[in-house]
Amino acid sequence: MPTIRWTDVMAFLPELLRGARYTVTLTFVIMAISIVAGVLVALARMSRYRVLRMPMVAYVEFIRGTPGLMQLYYIFYVFPFFGLTLPAIAAGIIGLSINYTAYLSEVYRAGIASIPMAQTEAAESLGLSYWQSMRLVILPQAARIVLPPTVNYLLSLFKDTSLLSLITIQELMFTGILLGATTYKYFTIFTEVAILYFIICYPWALLATWVERRMKASPDPTSGIGPRRLRWVLGPAAST
Repeated sequence: MPTIRWTDVMAFLPELLRGARYTVTLTFVIMAISIVAGVLVALARMSRYRVLRMPMVAYVEFIRGTPGLMQLYYIFYVFPFFGLTLPAIAAGIIGLSINYTAYLSEVYRAGIASIPMAQTEAAESLGLSYWQSMRLVILPQAARIVLPPTVNYLLSLFKDTSLLSLITIQELMFTGILLGATTYKYFTIFTEVAILYFIICYPWALLATWVERRMKASPDPTSGIGPRRLRWVLGPAAST
């Protein structure tokens, strides 16, 4: 039965921690891009204009209907046949951002659609434009709804960065693969990798659970408001 030596654990740990730090950085960069792009895609999918809505529908359905690994491979290995050769890090960030944007856009679209139409009507009665209504009224309320699933997607993204090892990005998983290939101590190395993933992921899982419970327990301060109440909530913005 394989055994784990403490000296090996300490010898591999610095390199694995560097890989973990790279993984965390990639996770937050990709998530930031996906959140912003997800909101824009969600708004485009809800547009009354077919020229905006239909391409976004096709994009979301295609991405959700194909494996994320295939998308990474296509960007990294197939794009060069069309004259577009990307560095591994750029291909990885673009690939996972495209993938998570599609999924998050559906979360945000559902969150926006769940806001009662009376909220939009109340904002319009105050003279707010469509974008002012979205920015000041609808999106802040939808954010409360989509926050728990967004945190869960952040947790999933951290684990999915391991896919980037397949296009040679030296995150935590690829670092473990390289160490294993040179030392052949796979049992020790991948046990360490698994523990590091758990140490980083478990607090996020607890945070996701806490956020979900908090959102369910706290009432929406702007629920059921009319123009007068909305004017009080928006303050000076209501007159812009």
